[in-house]
Amino acid sequence: MHSIFFYIRIMKKNSSYFLFILCSLFFINPIEAQINLPIDFENEQITNDDIIHFNGGSGYVVYNPQIDNDNPSEYVGVIIRDGGDIWAGTYIELDSYLDFSTNTTLNMRVLSPYPGLLVKFKIEGDQGAFPSEPATERDSYTTKTNEWEILSWDFSGEPSNTYRKLVLMFDFGNVGDGTANSTFYYDDIYQTDPSGGLSQMDLPVTFEDPGVYYVLTDFGGNGPSTILETVDGNYARVEKNSGAETWAGVTIGSGAGFLNDIPITNNDKKMFVHVYVSGTTQTGIPIKLKIENSQDPTQSVETDTYTTVAGEWEIMEFDFSNESEGTAALNTNYVFDMASIFFDFGSTGNQNTVYYFDNVSFGSPLNVDESLFLSYRVYPNPFTEIINIFGIEGAEIIVVNDILGKEMFRGVGVRKINLSNYQKGTYFLTVTKNTLSSTFKIIKK
Repeated sequence: MHSIFFYIRIMKKNSSYFLFILCSLFFINPIEAQINLPIDFENEQITNDDIIHFNGGSGYVVYNPQIDNDNPSEYVGVIIRDGGDIWAGTYIELDSYLDFSTNTTLNMRVLSPYPGLLVKFKIEGDQGAFPSEPATERDSYTTKTNEWEILSWDFSGEPSNTYRKLVLMFDFGNVGDGTANSTFYYDDIYQTDPSGGLSQMDLPVTFEDPGVYYVLTDFGGNGPSTILETVDGNYARVEKNSGAETWAGVTIGSGAGFLNDIPITNNDKKMFVHVYVSGTTQTGIPIKLKIENSQDPTQSVETDTYTTVAGEWEIMEFDFSNESEGTAALNTNYVFDMASIFFDFGSTGNQNTVYYFDNVSFGSPLNVDESLFLSYRVYPNPFTEIINIFGIEGAEIIVVNDILGKEMFRGVGVRKINLSNYQKGTYFLTVTKNTLSSTFKIIKK
């Protein structure tokens, strides 16, 4: 701490009056604020100098352009993309390493100009100049238009005390144009434990056990993948959109893998998945299943199979003794505890084709009620405006009732219903064909 002392002399007419005032100005050496999670941009926690731009992305701390109940903060971050590369963005470097021992998910509040926008969250270590090593990344997608929402990225399985750069790439895969459509606001970066104390996923994966934390992790621009819940059963829904990589896929679980190792041996090396392809009559679509060591991705094996039907469920067999062309052969000495599935591997995505899968098992296919796979499905659930009905052939009667039994909607053969004017709450959607009915509990957010 430094101080300066000085005197003041006051002159009046012909006489001199000297007023000696001993003053002290103190200058305190500034102490730089520590940058660690959670980040909320308030109280100058983050300054413009802390936000590093790269490859056509620019970032700043600005006033919140939309203060509301979803985000009452005064200050937020903004990223403006204008030209450059498809991976343009910004990053913030923390003063401490991330700890994933308990809180495995990174969350961030986002304001986007349109839904379905890919937000890639990459975390890096500090070995070498940016981009630094080690590094890993996850994808998430916006769902709202000009409304604050919270997106999450699951980094389960990643080591603690390794990463401290937070790299944000909005609208990954496209080149920004500097307009409002390439301007993205974000706030409140923090960690949570998403499992809520539920058990780690394990084989067989049925998506039905309420005590298990079921999660899907997209990569390569795949998704958004979701787990749909209906009264007739739960299952996974996967999109491979047009901006996805040819190798895009989804991990069945998180980066932590399954609770137990996949018990693969030289005599027992098959896995099975129930698959349904919608939106196309094409058959022969390649589906790849890859298993690996969650702690060592060099220990892996992958195999391919092909669809034989469209518009109905089939059991796909994956034999890891028949590895994919150009990939490593099965080594049963490796530890395998994680599985990823790739739909239409080797081709660019097509958002008109939707893939569903369920009942991931090892050794033999699950014995399930085949009538389950003939029933109707509704998605998304919960929903905000539109509810879709999967499996409608055209003659079905669709009725929506509120929780008191009052009929709110009736139609015939409809596959999509706009319920945007409904109040938030629980409803029941019933599909009837001939004398058979299926009823679904649907929730409007």
